[in-house]
Amino acid sequence: MMSIRNGLLAGVLTPLLIAPCFADPNSTASDLGHQLTRFGAVAAGNAAGTIPAYDGGLKVPAGMVPGDGNWPNPFANEKPRLRITAANADQYADQIGAGQMQLLKRNPTTYYLEVYPTHRTAAYPENFLAATQRNASNPDCKTLNGGLSMAEACRGGLPFPLPKDGMQVMWNYLLNYQGVNGWDWNHSAWVVNQGRPTLTNTNRSTGEKPFYQVEVPARDPKIGSRIWSRTIAPARNAGEASGYWDYLDPVAEPRYAWNYTTGQRRVRKAPEFSYDTPNSAFGGVAFFDEIFLFSGKMDRFDWKLLGSKEMFIPYSNYDLKWKCDMDTKLMPKHINPACERWELHRVWVVEATRKDGMRHAQKKRRYYIDEDTFGAAIYDAWDDSGALFRTGEQYNIQAYGIPNAPQEDAYSLYDFTRDQYGMFGNGPTRYRQQPIAEREANPQTIAGGQTR
Repeated sequence: MMSIRNGLLAGVLTPLLIAPCFADPNSTASDLGHQLTRFGAVAAGNAAGTIPAYDGGLKVPAGMVPGDGNWPNPFANEKPRLRITAANADQYADQIGAGQMQLLKRNPTTYYLEVYPTHRTAAYPENFLAATQRNASNPDCKTLNGGLSMAEACRGGLPFPLPKDGMQVMWNYLLNYQGVNGWDWNHSAWVVNQGRPTLTNTNRSTGEKPFYQVEVPARDPKIGSRIWSRTIAPARNAGEASGYWDYLDPVAEPRYAWNYTTGQRRVRKAPEFSYDTPNSAFGGVAFFDEIFLFSGKMDRFDWKLLGSKEMFIPYSNYDLKWKCDMDTKLMPKHINPACERWELHRVWVVEATRKDGMRHAQKKRRYYIDEDTFGAAIYDAWDDSGALFRTGEQYNIQAYGIPNAPQEDAYSLYDFTRDQYGMFGNGPTRYRQQPIAEREANPQTIAGGQTR
């Protein structure tokens, strides 16, 4: 198992000590559906019994059905099995991220991790699983341009169920499955600065991953994912719209980002919506390449797969997303830990180090990505001095019903240099029964529907 030294936990970057991975690096496509799940996770539980074997995903209690854009918590009656506090955190140092340890040490009387029994809830449709197994044995499903691009032959399934390097893990993260037809949100972004919560943005957003829309007419097969938003609050920004399209080959086709403002009354390209440009919609607490913890092109960092390990990560956060209101969940220094749910899961660990000669505000990043969903994750970033800069938490649920798919649309970011944090993705999510028509995804059409 990996081990993390006390210096890292205090917020200073030090190397990880590497031990054998849980996932066998010599696994082959024939192991999928046997020692490994059909999507590449270790099928067995752990020796301690704290991580169960995979049994097909969430078993929803009878009578529990989704509401209007939200899903009731199927684990509402469970009690935590462990509470990690500043007092006992060192006992679990190898399984806690640097950011969580920083929050524990800085807020010893108010912050803790409530750890619940682990459930491997991820469930997927047959077509996704079949395409994933195909990708594992298809020599045409591969990365290109030194890992910066991905072949179109991978479409329809998880690209790399047997990842061999850090960039393949990150492609799995960027393209993690969340249904075929896309989704719509009514979402808000809140930033807490000096103990005061501020609503920075309320929007109606649409997202989809054409990577999985293999039979949709007129859909550009070169697009991996895209998202666009219509701002409805605050009033000074109402009527604005923005979006970005990310391609499977960002070397040949860089991110297409656009913006519409009511003052100019026109759609313009927005190439600045990338890398470490602060995202004003999130109050400056997030860079554009920190949307959903990572977004965009991987060219400014070297990405190294460090292996896999057991970590406490946010999981099945139904209550955080829908039960706790904003006044309850936003505390002066951190999200209310009584609203969060943490579980022990196996994760892939990827470290990104800024390339020589490249510009970026962060020198190093580390991602811990769930083996079952490739979505639930935690993230840490350090500045040039080696001090902890930011940490992020991605909150997942299993959106049972139709479609039956993991959902990862809510996340938080803590900025330790400015003593502030933000939570993004508060509100209902509705999956579409049919993919949106291509003409409706045209930026001019989206902007033309804006009203103040």
